[in-house]
Amino acid sequence: MINLESAKKCLINICPTAYMQMRRLYQATPYRRRLIEKDERNAKIERELVDERLGVRLAHEAKIIKEYLNNDWTVRHGPFAGMRYAPITSSSLLSPKVIGSYESPIYQWITEAIAHNYQKILNIGCGEGYYAVGFALKSEATHVYAYDSNERAREKVATIAKLNGITDNLHIRGQCTMDELQREVTSGTLILCDIEGGELDLFRPDLVPRLSEADLIIETHDSWRPGVTETLTDRFLPSHGIEIIYHCAKTAKAFPVLGTIPIKEHAFLLEEGRPRNQRWMRLLANLPEAIDPQPGQWWLPPGEIDPPVPPGPLE
Repeated sequence: MINLESAKKCLINICPTAYMQMRRLYQATPYRRRLIEKDERNAKIERELVDERLGVRLAHEAKIIKEYLNNDWTVRHGPFAGMRYAPITSSSLLSPKVIGSYESPIYQWITEAIAHNYQKILNIGCGEGYYAVGFALKSEATHVYAYDSNERAREKVATIAKLNGITDNLHIRGQCTMDELQREVTSGTLILCDIEGGELDLFRPDLVPRLSEADLIIETHDSWRPGVTETLTDRFLPSHGIEIIYHCAKTAKAFPVLGTIPIKEHAFLLEEGRPRNQRWMRLLANLPEAIDPQPGQWWLPPGEIDPPVPPGPLE
């Protein structure tokens, strides 16, 4: 019996263009369309449940911000402190963003990205625009591309951008594809991605060679796509240095604005609704002068030739 996975890998290695053509043909088959329709129905049911719970959550967030923060939705802490925000969301929680605790384990990475002054930042899965507008606000010389397949999310990005007077350096686009990555990525590009498991399908350096030039920060979703973090590590380790960090517990003292809010509300406001083993990856492209490890020749001085191994004893 033919091993389809092995055959696919073989075709990718031999002729990636042919693989992409066959993949597009498969995507157009009735069988694949039925699978997509089934996934879309299940996703719709899940979204409706999430939206119902999110409505309950947002109502209480709005009550607290109105009562204790004078209905001021400005981001208080973190790398985007001072960014004006609004009570609109694209299926994520708002209070951590206003407090400035949202995804705080990667704040050092975000701060360093702002200081780096990238030519481009591609924010894939931008939601209502926390990162896209934040980067456009703090990195005025950088062109930020905000990608989201959801039209309502893109409209919300435009709203948050307008609140902050962002016009020239923010570009709002639809779904990001491999072809789009190949067109837009350069050596001065950072990709920031959160697409709920889609990172496994999108980030294929074998099919998008320019990815080897970009830096990336990816929120990985192993609970939805088991093994995605390890798979991406295998794909990018030859061309990138890789760091992985986990979601973690937080303390109210790290966010002084919570001092104006009753203690009983702190855990609620800091909650982000993500699993304890949530991971993010930072992948920094190797510099041209980077020296690859040579573990098989660690004992040889420069220019020396490994002497032949002497024959073993005769039996």
